[in-house]
Amino acid sequence: MALIDDDRFEEFFEPYAKNVDHFYEASYWRLCDEIIRELIRRHLGVQPGEHILDAGGGTGRWAQWCVRELGTRVTVADRSRNMLDQAARSLEAAQDTALAEKIELLGCDIEDAPELPSDTYDGVISIYNMLSFNTDPGRAFATMHRALKRGKHGLIMGQGFANALASKFNRDLASPDEIRKLGETSIVQWAPHVPPLRVFSAADLTELATKAGFEVRGVFGVTSLVQPGPEDFTYPYDKMSDISRLLEDPAGFEAALEQELARNGQTGWADRGVNLMVHVYKP
Repeated sequence: MALIDDDRFEEFFEPYAKNVDHFYEASYWRLCDEIIRELIRRHLGVQPGEHILDAGGGTGRWAQWCVRELGTRVTVADRSRNMLDQAARSLEAAQDTALAEKIELLGCDIEDAPELPSDTYDGVISIYNMLSFNTDPGRAFATMHRALKRGKHGLIMGQGFANALASKFNRDLASPDEIRKLGETSIVQWAPHVPPLRVFSAADLTELATKAGFEVRGVFGVTSLVQPGPEDFTYPYDKMSDISRLLEDPAGFEAALEQELARNGQTGWADRGVNLMVHVYKP
């Protein structure tokens, strides 16, 4: 099922690209980011100087982190020209020639990306929502499998199905028809201005990855315990949610991070995730 045409895709991402990095000022999203960073440290297995593919890497903030933290090179592959333009502006604003030299910005659709060479990358990441925008997630997994070297790892994320259903029931008080449609299609409409998005269970991600030729080494929920407040989905970010206020306390933040990392990969916990991350390996 086609989710969004090219014109609607760019219409959405034009204002989003300018504001998305400010979205993560909320402490809830800072917690998510730190969980993701720790999962990358633990499971991606890349070495300084190696080359990561960031599929759907958008504004390049994860690419910049990988260069600075891991010492890698990164190719940011994204379908949205607006997001890549923002990535270029961000690199220019950083005024760091060494950083810019290690990041390539590449416009392509991950579902059909001949621009990405085969058996080339030492790691693949896809953080937050790229997979949820895909018309055919199986083709996206196939591209990432083709591009990754043998013996290397990937960490690929999508929005969580169970969380979407729970949110529609408990937060949005959605109609029975909307609930049934979400249950049947695994496609959620969060708001009129937001495109429809695919949502995934741990079993869905495992099946997609396995069909593409990957071994699945684990699935993680990001986050599985802490739930965002409605204010955490607004930008500019000018009102703090109750949970973000709690996480402003360093002790509260550390307790949440500790418990998330202790639970989120255990059987039964990943499916609670607001977002899910699958750890894949190319044998």
